[in-house]
Amino acid sequence: MAYDAFKAQYEADAIALVKSKQPIDISIPYDAAAKLAYEASDKSMAYDAFKTKYEADAVALVTSKQPVDISVPYDAAAQLAFEASDRTMPFAAFKAKYEEEAIALAISKKK
Repeated sequence: MAYDAFKAQYEADAIALVKSKQPIDISIPYDAAAKLAYEASDKSMAYDAFKTKYEADAVALVTSKQPVDISVPYDAAAQLAFEASDRTMPFAAFKAKYEEEAIALAISKKK
């Protein structure tokens, strides 16, 4: 077989192969998690009842995970320094002195 004939046959076969392929649905059903959980369960209840309970349990789990407050108090650095100090002065006085020294240090580093 000559190259030109081989090329024509190869291209025709490739086109036929591409045309023969059907689109594949790769979407995930909305209730896929419930279906998977149901398949793994003992199937002691009907799927519709299981799905309703599964979704209610999932919502309860998510709402139980309320955000945790991870904010840091403005004077946290002063509090830590005070706790590590000898505590010879009240916190309010220590904080004022600490902030004054921190500001002076920051200004000195800008120069």
